[in-house]
Amino acid sequence: MSYRITKVEVACFPSNEAVGSAVGAFGISVDELRGLIEEFQCTASRRPGVGYQQHIADELERHLTRRLRARGDLQTATTRYSPVLGERADLAIAGREGGRRLYFEIEFRPNVEKDLVKFQIGWNRERLAAAVLVLAVDRQAVNPQYTSMPEFAKFARVIGELRPVYPLLLVGISGDHIEP
Repeated sequence: MSYRITKVEVACFPSNEAVGSAVGAFGISVDELRGLIEEFQCTASRRPGVGYQQHIADELERHLTRRLRARGDLQTATTRYSPVLGERADLAIAGREGGRRLYFEIEFRPNVEKDLVKFQIGWNRERLAAAVLVLAVDRQAVNPQYTSMPEFAKFARVIGELRPVYPLLLVGISGDHIEP
């Protein structure tokens, strides 16, 4: 049994133009990023005592790494937000010349606010070009037993109130388990 993405929602902060311009500097578009996530399928088996959301996060990170690096003009970069702090992103992508990065956080745990702080630190340190935060659209479609999982709509409202100055692409995913 595998997990297939059936729905992807996106929201851009502070605006569509800001996010489009920031990711465009890497030769990709918001629609292309969305497409990379839509094509993802998690093939990990369910294991007792292990929340399936961890499999989804790990495999989605590997999928995005592989697909973005396959473009040839992008490379993985250090995931550290600051040389002073030990905080790391799930994935960081840079152009061939290095410089600012796209930082990705795939978050199915209740500490999503911490990711927003890390993005701000990356922006302050002039390392972050744009942030990509992936959440569940509906926790029921990822792991119904995990009641504290952050959800897209709620955090879109929180981020709207926070009004980040850095470009932030919020991505919500939903899916279902299918037979191979």
